[in-house]
Amino acid sequence: MDCMIVDGHQDIAMAILEDASWDFAGPACERHALSLADAKRGGLGLILGTVFAPQGYWPEGTPYELAVRQIDLYDDLLKRHAADLFRVESKGDLGLCQSGGPIGIVHLMEGADPIRSTRDLARWVERGVRVVGPAWNTGNRYCGGWDDAKSLTADGRRLVEHMRTCRVIPDVSHLKPAAFDDVLSVDDGLVVASHSNAQALAPHRRNLSDNQIRAIAERDGLVGIVLYNEFLAGEASTIETVLDHIEHMLTLVGPEHVGLGSDLDGGFTPEKAPAGIDSVADLRRIGEGLSGRGLDDASVAKILGGNWVRVLQRTLPT
Repeated sequence: MDCMIVDGHQDIAMAILEDASWDFAGPACERHALSLADAKRGGLGLILGTVFAPQGYWPEGTPYELAVRQIDLYDDLLKRHAADLFRVESKGDLGLCQSGGPIGIVHLMEGADPIRSTRDLARWVERGVRVVGPAWNTGNRYCGGWDDAKSLTADGRRLVEHMRTCRVIPDVSHLKPAAFDDVLSVDDGLVVASHSNAQALAPHRRNLSDNQIRAIAERDGLVGIVLYNEFLAGEASTIETVLDHIEHMLTLVGPEHVGLGSDLDGGFTPEKAPAGIDSVADLRRIGEGLSGRGLDDASVAKILGGNWVRVLQRTLPT
């Protein structure tokens, strides 16, 4: 079957900052699982391109400065390749996204460190940010990470409340259970986990419990399957492992609440991805595998992209 694929987590700007010689729009190369050519060849029509600038991760610059720099990198990329890439700013723009291009870009801020105050959030929305995770692995003034005991702080609660006002979706990937629960207690609307797997199959701290997966589905959100072996089955991970995680979630919440959030090039090289996934061009193989396991075409289309489109339609302006 041929359907548009949406990848809910690609660290394009981060990869550019870490490897100045790499050109996302240039020819695909072995050391990167991301490229414009692979995205087009693989049938991608929409990407959530991350802004990743947690405090202390980069040796130079504040989180705010580095986030601005990353958005500027996206701006330059979109300007230079306007025939293939564009920023999605409205519900109508989603209809312009096509399998293999033009490819729409929506921004996801992975860790709210660059947001200096709640007043800053509207400015980030103007620059294309529509999804925000309160914290990455390290905590900040809004939320604890995996390295400390904090959940949402008072500032974090105010930020999550303001996110709903600004029509920004909370991303609960990376959050400890207490922080996860706090976000859902503050915000009674839609939430996503952009790149997380099933803890029942891989008991890693970054994966979600069955109850958490159900809670996201109850908010009409989704869980994006992440293609990092450590969150799947270690070095033995294959596409079949990915399908196992998807099927587990299907038994819990059905096909309306599962998507893709590959995180390819998110700090790990292609050999850390499951066997059979060499680049984003291979995301369609997940759909082929689901069809091979008997899943109907409509459900496969939702998982490969339709669910992300539905979620973004809920939050983007007309």
